[in-house]
Amino acid sequence: MVKIDVRKLISFGKGSYIISMPKSWIAKNNLKKGDLISVSDEGFELILKSNQEEEKADSKEINIDAKGKDMELLKAEIVSSYLNTYDTINILFDSNSKEAQKIKDIIRNLSGLEIMEQTSTRIAAKNLININEISIKNIIRRMDIITRAMMEDAILCTTAQCTYENIHHRDVDVNRLYYLSYRVIKNAMKNPRIAKTLGTEPWQLHSDSLIILRLEKIADRQKRIARYLFENSLDRAMLSELGKAQTDISEAYNEVMKSYYSQDKELAFKVEVANKYLTEACNRLLEKYTLEHSSTKGKDVSSNLVAVAKIIENLKATAVEVRNMARIVLCYE
Repeated sequence: MVKIDVRKLISFGKGSYIISMPKSWIAKNNLKKGDLISVSDEGFELILKSNQEEEKADSKEINIDAKGKDMELLKAEIVSSYLNTYDTINILFDSNSKEAQKIKDIIRNLSGLEIMEQTSTRIAAKNLININEISIKNIIRRMDIITRAMMEDAILCTTAQCTYENIHHRDVDVNRLYYLSYRVIKNAMKNPRIAKTLGTEPWQLHSDSLIILRLEKIADRQKRIARYLFENSLDRAMLSELGKAQTDISEAYNEVMKSYYSQDKELAFKVEVANKYLTEACNRLLEKYTLEHSSTKGKDVSSNLVAVAKIIENLKATAVEVRNMARIVLCYE
């Protein structure tokens, strides 16, 4: 619900009236006493706009001490600093550390962050792109294209026509775009000028952030499905049925993305309703495979049963994310 701030009109002199301005709006637009505000007469509405030129924000810099830290913890710190829009990230370590290459690999997976300096005890990375000029819609389209290719390749994995490595590399690309979009959206949410420059508004930013999160999760599920198929030798009949289930979910994904681009609520509603049948089909498939192999003993049988369960779990999770995307579209005005 939109909160309406009602303020009292006060007579000022013989020919003017004044109202007080919300302090939060003044602070958000970095205004102070004496600054100019343009007033646009729109009939029943007055549109107030700040005439202040946007001041160049101070460059944010952070130092991260890598000494004695677990690499996963260090990765989380570096990524967190990137998402929190730091422009320069300095990683400090011991001169005899052997982790420099791993640190550089982490940095290279963050779009726009480039290594500017490296010494025996320090790596300095700096953001070289203007995130205020990056189109969120273009990021979503790029993530969508990569995710579609991953889903298609996961289907091919059921017929041994793809390699897990290719899908893994695409997942890395999706992650890079996810981190970049998070950085862009956070910046736009904190600064209404940037949101206006990008041609968006708070609710759209929120919706886009949810879509981007779903895309990242779906891509991650495809990577896992491909890995389980690659690492296990399932019988041809089961592979065929898994391929059909993946195809059905992939088609639902294509439909929901079509509804997102066109803001077609009717199509999104159809995807929402059909989701139940996709998950039910996955449940029946797991039950069938379990019954067929319940009386068979052996290490390979047990391993394959676990693999099928995990593949179906990820198929169902993909279908749920597709449903969630449909719900986001249904919330559009």
